Amino acid sequence: MAGDASLIKVRESGDVYIWDPGTAYVPGTSAPVDSSVALATGWKAAGLMLGDPGVGITRSIERTDVNSWQQGRVLERLKNPKVDLNFTLLEDNPTVLELVGQDSVPTVSKRYLLLEFLLEDGKKERWISKAEARLFVSSDDLGQDVKGREISASLVPVSGKYWAILPPK
Repeated sequence: MAGDASLIKVRESGDVYIWDPGTAYVPGTSAPVDSSVALATGWKAAGLMLGDPGVGITRSIERTDVNSWQQGRVLERLKNPKVDLNFTLLEDNPTVLELVGQDSVPTVSKRYLLLEFLLEDGKKERWISKAEARLFVSSDDLGQDVKGREISASLVPVSGKYWAILPPK
């Protein structure tokens, strides 16, 4: 039988860290060099996150067919690839409230992101955005049932890469 079940990553939990806008981000020193190194003080925990779906990563690309009269599609043109994140934060901590800006006009905040996943085997895997993500709080429900705050993040590539992915340690 084809396949190898040991290659399936089970992520037991995850955290989102957001770089403090009041601290200068220096790529060589602000980002950890591996998954076992403690995070610099500029990384602020976004707090408890809704576990399902966790961090949703949406990938898209515009596809256009080039059709010939006789043969139909003869070429496919691809453009505007993009990656977006979605996650729901549950806490009213300072990091979240700064993003929400409850008394302000809604706006997009530019912040570096670090995603940390705890794998089933106890190891940590980290994903660090190569550029500042564009974060927007799309809902701020204040009710008896806790629904959290939905955050969407648009990623910007640097030299064709969105992430520095630090392997599990």
